[in-house]
Amino acid sequence: MGEGRDAWLLRLRSAGRSQSSIVAYANVIGDLLEWAAREGLEGELFEERTVVDYLDDYNRRRSPAPATYHQRFVLLRCFMRWMSQRARLPDPFADLEVPPRPRQEADWLTPQEFAALLAAAGRPPRRIPGLAERDRLVLLALVTTGLRRTELISVDWRDLVLNDEWPTLLVRRGKGAKPRRQALPPQLVSELRELRRRCDGAPDDPVFCGLRGGRLQPTILADIIARSATRARLGKRVTAHTLRHTAATWLRQATADARLVAEYLGHADLSTVSRYAHVASPELHAAARTLATRAGYPPPVEPTDGEQRRAA
Repeated sequence: MGEGRDAWLLRLRSAGRSQSSIVAYANVIGDLLEWAAREGLEGELFEERTVVDYLDDYNRRRSPAPATYHQRFVLLRCFMRWMSQRARLPDPFADLEVPPRPRQEADWLTPQEFAALLAAAGRPPRRIPGLAERDRLVLLALVTTGLRRTELISVDWRDLVLNDEWPTLLVRRGKGAKPRRQALPPQLVSELRELRRRCDGAPDDPVFCGLRGGRLQPTILADIIARSATRARLGKRVTAHTLRHTAATWLRQATADARLVAEYLGHADLSTVSRYAHVASPELHAAARTLATRAGYPPPVEPTDGEQRRAA
């Protein structure tokens, strides 16, 4: 089983699965193998009774939330089905029903709450040059693009197209390792141009950085958001996903168009809708402007004829 676990994780890496997915599988499989060793059941892991006993024990030890238990069940089922085929042994999950997936209503911020969050980010407790500007830009980028946490921190300067009629950002590895082009509002484009002028970053340098100039880390990003939310006294647990959900909610309120929301956020769950109702690029850029307006940006200044010719 240990060799099978290593082979499974290697298979996930070669398929381009995200690091968070690989870590999740490693933790879940490792917990199962440790439990089996404690109970002396290493040779009985392909029996349904053993899997049920493990899941019961996991519930007693951890008291997981329904969503967490559902995820563990699904991850183990995928791995054990693969192992069963590989070892030509019975699948212990064959007759087990998947627990219902709980529906969760994610928090989102009103424009007023986001304005408070943004104002708090502009007043960080430490007076370090560039800190407030960096934190505000991170929050604005998240809420106007709807990017996932890993997508934002992975952006390099080479991924930005800023001097185009339709400025975009390339998400190289979205969910499911699928690349996509993300529309950018003109107000965010202006800030990104100014940031690039100041830092003079190389094409493969990260756009969003820590205080020492390296790529922004997930823990630092989470701290930026949590610290700003605490100082703004929002009374909500705000994360990068909260801002992504905020973008989706604002777009749905403004357009009542589910296909547009799905296309803008690169949402896999609504990919079938997008496949049959393609959203044109101008619609996506109009959506970006809508989000920028709700995020508190002033209306963009339209370029003069001379500025348009220079940009071209």
